[in-house]
Order: sequence, then structure tokens, then C-alpha cells
Amino acid sequence: MRPYNYSKPGNFFNFVRDLLFNKAISFFAAILFIIITGISFSKPCLAGESTAEEEYKAQKKLFQLQTSVDDEDYLMAQCILSSFQKDFSGTNCYETHSKRINELAKKIKKEIKNIKFEDKIEYLFVPPRLKTKLWKEYMSKAESIVLQKQGKIGVTVLRVIFEDENLELPSARADWNNDMCIYDGGGYSAMHTFQSGDAVFIGSEFWRYRASDSNNKNISVNGNMLIGGLYHYPTKLKIEVQRGKAAAFGEIIVRTIPKEYCGNLMVKVEAEEGLKLMNAGVTLKFSDFWSGKTVSLKDNSCLFSSIGPGSYNVELAPNDTFGSLGQPAVVVSGQTTEVTVNTYRRRMIELDWRFRKSNEPNNWLSGQKVMKTKESWQPDEEWPDVHYPVVEFGDWIGNTCRIRSSNGYLMYVDSNEPFEEMDFPLNFSPLSRDYPVKEGDIFAWRREGREQKEGFLQALIRIRKITPVGIPDNQKVSNSEKEISISEK
Repeated sequence: MRPYNYSKPGNFFNFVRDLLFNKAISFFAAILFIIITGISFSKPCLAGESTAEEEYKAQKKLFQLQTSVDDEDYLMAQCILSSFQKDFSGTNCYETHSKRINELAKKIKKEIKNIKFEDKIEYLFVPPRLKTKLWKEYMSKAESIVLQKQGKIGVTVLRVIFEDENLELPSARADWNNDMCIYDGGGYSAMHTFQSGDAVFIGSEFWRYRASDSNNKNISVNGNMLIGGLYHYPTKLKIEVQRGKAAAFGEIIVRTIPKEYCGNLMVKVEAEEGLKLMNAGVTLKFSDFWSGKTVSLKDNSCLFSSIGPGSYNVELAPNDTFGSLGQPAVVVSGQTTEVTVNTYRRRMIELDWRFRKSNEPNNWLSGQKVMKTKESWQPDEEWPDVHYPVVEFGDWIGNTCRIRSSNGYLMYVDSNEPFEEMDFPLNFSPLSRDYPVKEGDIFAWRREGREQKEGFLQALIRIRKITPVGIPDNQKVSNSEKEISISEK
């Protein structure tokens, strides 16, 4: 088995707290371990100029190594041991505790021989070991999720370990098109970023079967689970989820991509005139994932080095003042790819709105709303019984941004009637999901009410004013005024 550079994450003080309240026996074992090995928070254990942070990291890994062995989690123990040997070999700390480390290493090696592996190019697969303490906890949680939903859902458990978690955290994407999702903290989503070594609970609500097969237990869905990162092999797994059942898929240890297969990405940022990119960063995301790695800009450029070949998305990290559209980039093995990202100051959008229910045609509500580009609007307090986003604005690009409907349908309205007197268009027929925006534009939004008696929820939205963010009021020029002044020159 290849050695894996891995350090199990987690706050050290939370770790001690858990031992105090939930694992008293392990706690006393850890105390005994401290006494035997002579760990001291006041004694430097690294050769040369050691820092408190380095000492803390070394001691933390020793605790994690001992605890993993005590919990019979030998896969994790092997990863922590490999990480410890890589980071601290040759130091005073390693020499001081070498006897204990060697004892643990022998035990880990002996137990690892009893674990069956399937060796793939991208990862090692380990079938579920249901008799271990770890998997008993996983399956107990999976069964509780199924019970909470009264057996109408199914859950399959996958454990993911990244070979070198120091580089990044794993991200998972469920096959949403095939009714698959990821359960986390009581809810579910299509994507999830988690700690290496955690279990991923893959489930299905079986939406497409709700009406016709509400009582049928013999239903299953099959879909792809994607595990992604910048420095680890992208991994695709075929997962089955059965209604009313908690099942175990197994464990995978995802390998890092060898550096000889990697490439580099140089990102250059071109800013709108007069815009200074203070404390800006660039986020690089693996294709089809929400999360990624952020690097600070230096002289309006940055370099992502030794990342896996493939397709990525590059954009400026979220910022209150400026933003950019995502820019695609393709990294090739052994080469440095260059990409330019254009960034613009965000805009403040002032809009007027009118809202009604179609079964109450004369009961129009009206008001104003101020929001920024790259934001969505959820009118909880303004529109009765509407507790979800209705529209959102994209990034400002050049001289416009785009508006799209979040829930419902949106249509551009071409009318000379005063906005305050307009009726909702009778020929409502959306031609697109999103539209470019300029001052004075009017849009109609519609969604069917949750209750049949409500009919349709209808709204009219007018873009009243668009101004740049972060400019003093006495220097602000609205978008329409700017266009006029340019045309007059």
C-alpha cells in the first residue's frame, strides 16, 4: 500500500472536549500516552527554531494517531502516520517519541494487512467493514435519517479520504438529475464540501415516484457521485440508493495527482478604470463544483501551480465592492495556461415593484427595493406568503448585468404606460430565463400560488436607477446619465 500524507482535521480543543464528555476511557488513555511519551506543551520538540504552532501541530497529530489506533480506524491511522513522518522526520520531536511511533506503526501495518483493497488508478476502494465501531456509528446515523423521513427515502453511506488533506478539502456532487442528493445537518443539497475522513450520506427523496408509487418500497435510483479537487484525481462512483433502506457503499482513499502529470494556471485580472483591487483574491473551482481554492492577487495576477489537468472555472472571490463573471480555463499537463479575468465595480440597483394575487386583481401592493448586483431578492416582509427568492441579478459586466427569475417566470415588458397604472400583461409569455438590464426596464414576474385558490402570484418590477458601489454620493453618476454624457462628446 502506498503511504498517504494525511492529517485528520478538527479543532484540538473540541477533540479534548469530546474525550472528556463522550470518551472518558480514551481520554485517560491519552493522558497515559502523554506521560509515557513525555509530551509537554512547554518543551520545544522541533530541531532548530521551533514555533508554538509547529509544536501544537506535532502534538495534535500524535493525539490523533493514538486515538485512531484506539478506535481501530487503521486506515486513518496509516494516513496520519504517513503525514507525521513526512512533516516531522528528523526533528527532535520525532526522535523523542520514535519508540512509541514505531510501536504504533507496527500495529497499523499488521492490521492493514487484514483489510481488503481494490486498487484503482484514481483511488483505493475498501468494502464497508460493518463490524467496526466507525461503521456502526455511520449506519446508525443513516438509519435515523431514513426513520425521520418515515421510510420514504433511502441513504447510502460513502467514506472519503484524501491522500493529502493539507492541500485541500474534498467536494462531492450528487447526481441531482437522477433524484440523488447529499444529506447534511438535517437538510439536503446537490453539493457538499467536507473534511477528509468524513462519511457522505447520499440519499434520494424519490421525487419522481411520489404520486404514482407512494407506497412502493421496491424502488431504487442509480446515479453518479463525483468527488473533486484541484490536486487529487477526479473520481466518479456509481451509487445505488434504495427506498426505505440504509446501505453501506464503502471507503475510498483518493490519490494525489503526480506532479509530472500536473500543469499550472496563470491568472491575470483586468480591472475597470479607476477600480483598485484591495485585498482581492481569485477562486479556482474544478468544473461543476461550487467550492475551490482562493489565492491572493499580487500586482493583479496570481499563479495556481501543480494542479491536475482538466477544465476549471476562474473568478474573483466574493467581494462587497467588485466582482467578475466566471472564466473557463483548461489546464494541460506540463504546461502553464494563461487566462485573463475582467472585473468591474458592483452596481447598486434601485427598483420599484408592484405585487398582487390574480384572484385579487385590484389589491396591488407597491414599494421600493435597493440591492446590489450578484444578489437575489427574497421579499419575506414585502410580499405575503412569499418566502423564497424571486429574482436575482448577475455580475456587472461592462455596461449591463442580467436579471433572472429564481422561482417562477420572468418576462420583459415593452410598454409606454406609466408604471404606477400598468396592469399585468394578458399575453404573459416568457421568452428567456434571463434578460439584460438597463435603467427604465420593466419586467413581469409570475408564479403559481401554493394554494389552488390563490391563482397566480403576479408582480411588476421597474429598474429605476443603477449606480456604482463604493463611490462617494457627490461623484456618483447613474448609468443612463453616463451614457448621455458620452454620447454628447
